Amino acid sequence: MSSRGRAKELLTEAADTVFYEHGISSTSVDAVVEAAGVSKPTLYAHFPTKSAVVAAGLRHRHAARRAELEAWVAREDDPRRRPLAVFRWLAAWYAEGGQRGCAFLNAAVEAPRTDRTIRTPVQEEKTWLLTFLSHLCAEAGCASPDDLASQLLLLIDGVAGRVVVHGPDAAPQAAADATRAAATLIDASEPAP
Repeated sequence: MSSRGRAKELLTEAADTVFYEHGISSTSVDAVVEAAGVSKPTLYAHFPTKSAVVAAGLRHRHAARRAELEAWVAREDDPRRRPLAVFRWLAAWYAEGGQRGCAFLNAAVEAPRTDRTIRTPVQEEKTWLLTFLSHLCAEAGCASPDDLASQLLLLIDGVAGRVVVHGPDAAPQAAADATRAAATLIDASEPAP
C-alpha cells in the first residue's frame, strides 16, 4: 500500500474511533489528525470536509461490524437459531466496546438532516442490517421475515438507546432483555407455508 493510501486508512480508522468515543459535534478534525499521526493538509487531501471524514469513519465501522457479525452468525449451524445469534453477538459487542451505543444512531442524532454526507452511510448501515435480519428470518423459515426483521431491528436500536441514556453499565441487562424479547418474537413467528 502506498504511503498516500496508508495515510487515508489511518485517518479513516482514527475517525471511526475518535468520533465514536467523543461525538461528532465536540470533536474537531485536529483530534482525528492527532490520532492518525498525520498532518492536517494530509487529511484535507483525502477528505474535503469534516462530514466526509465522519462518513469515512462510519463506513469503516460498518465494514468491520458487518464482517464480525456475519462471521459470528455463520458459526451457528442451525438456520433457525441464526436470527437469535445476532443478539448474542450484540451482547458480546456491548461487553467489549459499545460504551456509547450505536455509532450510526449517534451520528444520525448529531448530523443535520440536510447533511447527506453523514446521513447516507447511517441509512446504508440500517438498511443493510434490516436486509440481513430479513434474510436470516427467511432462512429460519419464519413467516413474514421482513416484518419480523423490522421488529428485531427495533430491539437492537432499543439496546443502543438504553446504553446512551443509562451508560455502558446498562448494556448487559438491555442486551439480555432484547435477546429474550427477540426469542419470543422468533418463536411466535408462524412457520412459512
